[in-house]
Amino acid sequence: MRRRDALRSGSGLLGASLAGCLASLESESAWRDLVVDRPDRVYVPPKVDGMTTWGTETAGEYTVSLFATRPHRFWTVTGRETTQIVMREDHSVHLMASVRNPETGRHVPAEVTVSIERGGESVLDRALWPMLSQRMGVHRGDNVVLPGDGVYTAVLRVLPEARRAPETTGAGFEPTTVEIEFEFEERTIDALGRTILDEDRRGRPGAVEPMDHAGHGRSGDDHGHAERGHSPVPTAPPVDSLPGIVAISEADDCRIVVALLPIDGEDGEYLAVSPRTPYNGFPLARASLSATIGRDGGTETPLYAALDPDLGNHYGRVVDPVGPGEELTIAFDSPPQLARHEGYETAFLDAPSVTLSLPP
Repeated sequence: MRRRDALRSGSGLLGASLAGCLASLESESAWRDLVVDRPDRVYVPPKVDGMTTWGTETAGEYTVSLFATRPHRFWTVTGRETTQIVMREDHSVHLMASVRNPETGRHVPAEVTVSIERGGESVLDRALWPMLSQRMGVHRGDNVVLPGDGVYTAVLRVLPEARRAPETTGAGFEPTTVEIEFEFEERTIDALGRTILDEDRRGRPGAVEPMDHAGHGRSGDDHGHAERGHSPVPTAPPVDSLPGIVAISEADDCRIVVALLPIDGEDGEYLAVSPRTPYNGFPLARASLSATIGRDGGTETPLYAALDPDLGNHYGRVVDPVGPGEELTIAFDSPPQLARHEGYETAFLDAPSVTLSLPP
């Protein structure tokens, strides 16, 4: 059974000022209680935090950006179970890293390890959690401790986790390293904006707008499948831009887009499956998917994490030619192994198999 953490019911919290949250965790406990009965789907979180950009560097096939915001709680995912990671009083910032393709702006699924030094002394060396948030989309992050104000140097090591489509059996992308210098001031983090959302929105189905890379929200409708194209916060490619669409389905609040594409010089086809969040259309990385083709059971075959300029971050493989009218079943063998910020921590954990009938 899925684990749920118990939230206390709050009283007298509306309209309370939550500035200066780094000084005490008591003010943080206020907004935690604003959504008590969390639905088992994507929902509007109780608050929206601003963030600051600490630097962006491009190296080869990657653009790597480093951001910071107030420390806050999140949930890690192991299999189909979630575990809440709480803040500590000594946490300085919630550190975030984004890896994108410099030409398309698409998310590149990659492990990111960060080493931070100040004055030649190491203060941090760790792998960041793969994460999903309504403001940042898919990224890497963690609550970290920085020992006081000053100028720091971060070395970010990027190890891509996807292969090139359709060559999903190839070696994939090369790792790289970037260096970003930044200045940390506690008062700057403390002064970042925070908005408590109205009672008629928080906890309801929907999502808040993603940030741009200056830390501001983007305009858009948060009550539909508002997928964007080239965006500062990487989204999955809009459906109308994809070649060879087969079908679109919904499962556990997850939108699944399936495409079959011909392969030049080969008899087979490339099967691409793009699961994404509702409302903001973020790619759901780090899941395990398999596909079964055929009316008489067929053969279940795993799909691989892949990357393509047109298809974005997706799951795919080369399959035998698929006949018209055949059935295609997509199964989530494990849900996205992404840590979740509020609004996503109860979703995408129990996605069922979906069966699609291919057009004649």
